[in-house]
Amino acid sequence: MKLQTIILAAAALLAAACAQETNRTLVTCDFGANAPDSVTFTVGEQWDTVITPVRGKVKVDLPIDKTQLAFMLVDADPVHFVSDGSQITIDTQNGTALSDDPDSPTSRMNALNTWETAFMEEFNAGMETVDEAGQDAYIDQAVEKYNEHLLGVVEENKDNVVGLMAVSSIQLDDDAQMKDVLNSLSDDLRQDPYIQKLLALYETKSRTGVGSKFVDFEVVQDPDKPKKSTVKFSDYVGKGKYVLVDFWASWCGPCKAELPNIADVYKKYKGKKFNVLSVAVWDEPAATKEAAKALGIKWDQIINAQQIPTDIYGIEGIPHIMLIDPDGVIIARGLRGADIEKAVSEALASAK
Repeated sequence: MKLQTIILAAAALLAAACAQETNRTLVTCDFGANAPDSVTFTVGEQWDTVITPVRGKVKVDLPIDKTQLAFMLVDADPVHFVSDGSQITIDTQNGTALSDDPDSPTSRMNALNTWETAFMEEFNAGMETVDEAGQDAYIDQAVEKYNEHLLGVVEENKDNVVGLMAVSSIQLDDDAQMKDVLNSLSDDLRQDPYIQKLLALYETKSRTGVGSKFVDFEVVQDPDKPKKSTVKFSDYVGKGKYVLVDFWASWCGPCKAELPNIADVYKKYKGKKFNVLSVAVWDEPAATKEAAKALGIKWDQIINAQQIPTDIYGIEGIPHIMLIDPDGVIIARGLRGADIEKAVSEALASAK
């Protein structure tokens, strides 16, 4: 429906019709003396309308769509809810939407928001009492508790947007488990663009996971000299050596933090059986060159790869460090810190 302004008479007719509808969501709010000239309501990207308050009050029925968030917008302040078929009252003072059904998606969404706020307050308070040596364990336990709760929310909301909200916050390292969670959603929710993107990402990861042969790609490192500067990933991997591949960027702080670990491994193991390759992604070539020189990168490099390898390998964040064996098989992904040297030393020991 195109955006439209509903005049006072039409608003009154619409309000009268609300009581007869059984497949709509009734939304009411009272602005009192501070009523705006108009209020916008949207249901996802499929429906929007502008309502003129009558004596400071708004009463409107909206089409039911539990798979997307709905909003009431006044100026730039949105109040979100789910058009779930219940009766929704919007508290204009607190900017909240309350449903008359305690088990409706709107009520469940409010409960999830309340729980997340309380969880983060408890987590932050706990962090202040944990010494540095115990922080990693504390964080791991908190993440496990966080994921456990959100997985339960998904299980109870596979057919509505609250499930999507929970999915977007889950922090699982197990890609196969995350893929199963996504596939457990209803057919309608799986059509959501965000879920489609995640499913494609995890499908890509599964095709390029540990035990898979590397997927080749080609990069023009200097657009002004395409013939001379074009290289392939296969120029460096699958040629009889173990290769540690570091996907990085000059602007990435964590990437720079891993470089001393990579440099130590390179210095210790470089030779006929081992090499290192840095692949610059999401970065300007000039910035890459300057940073590589300043940071002492002396091993092989591919620059200006941009999103080409990250799309192919389903890389969501950098640094992303993988180890590829002499035959071009990926034997480790997501290496960080001490695990880099451990993976390389074990691989070389097994080769002997």
